[in-house]
Amino acid sequence: MRFGYVVPNSWGLDDPREVIGLAVRGEELGVDSLWVSHHVLHAGFVAERLGRRPYHDPLVMLAALATATSRARLGTSVMVLPYLHPMPTAKAVATIDHLSGGRLDLGVGVGGLREEHDAIGQVPFEQRGRYADEFLQVLELLWSPGPSSFTGSFFSFEGVEAYPGPVRAGGLPVFVGGHGRPAAVRAARFGTGWQGVGVEPDPVRAQRSQLAEALAARGRSLDGFGVQVRLHVPVEDVDVDAWRDRFAAYGEAGVDELLLAPQSGDLGLHRQWLDTLVPALGS
Repeated sequence: MRFGYVVPNSWGLDDPREVIGLAVRGEELGVDSLWVSHHVLHAGFVAERLGRRPYHDPLVMLAALATATSRARLGTSVMVLPYLHPMPTAKAVATIDHLSGGRLDLGVGVGGLREEHDAIGQVPFEQRGRYADEFLQVLELLWSPGPSSFTGSFFSFEGVEAYPGPVRAGGLPVFVGGHGRPAAVRAARFGTGWQGVGVEPDPVRAQRSQLAEALAARGRSLDGFGVQVRLHVPVEDVDVDAWRDRFAAYGEAGVDELLLAPQSGDLGLHRQWLDTLVPALGS
């Protein structure tokens, strides 16, 4: 099973170059992928955790990681679509994909922090799912060669083109975040895979069943469809044997990749976590 490291761009490190250094160290030690988190405002649990310490922008951080690393895949876990507009987002992520040599994966979701949603005001909270669906349709169009047109509830345009598109023909790999049937339906429609947060192995099996049903309705199957789980873990938890057992349990449940997010803004503890776990668990 693949092993991803969620870098602490969201944990208040004053110097973003320290976050980049951790990512480089993770790649050197053998992680398969590197991920960034996305919030815009210090609201709710973000404000409670950070006070006025920084939460560094995910796409800016990914652009830096794209040039500082060479092998590990890069991704957003997850990019909250209702905070964004698809046209500048399509341009930014495609540019990052080129900087990385085609290593970018796009994790997307609708978000759930209402206080932040309401303050940003891009779309009403109750309409964020429909907005996300249109957003993903627009990305697909903008990443296809030639002019495109679209008419929807949130976006409307005629004869629009934008370049560069992603490195890979057909667009970026998209991992749809969320739980339950709505996430399964969205993943089946737009996704290369699905990403859950904090899901134990047994609920993963239930989600896979929903994914299989939603994919079948669109003439697709779970064959080649990625299943990822992101876990928020104590940075002090470096019991290698216990983690090997946990990896095995998730693998048996059908997970292809675990993304581990150590819950700390302590640079030294992140280094210790990486140096202990990655060589033992990386592929």
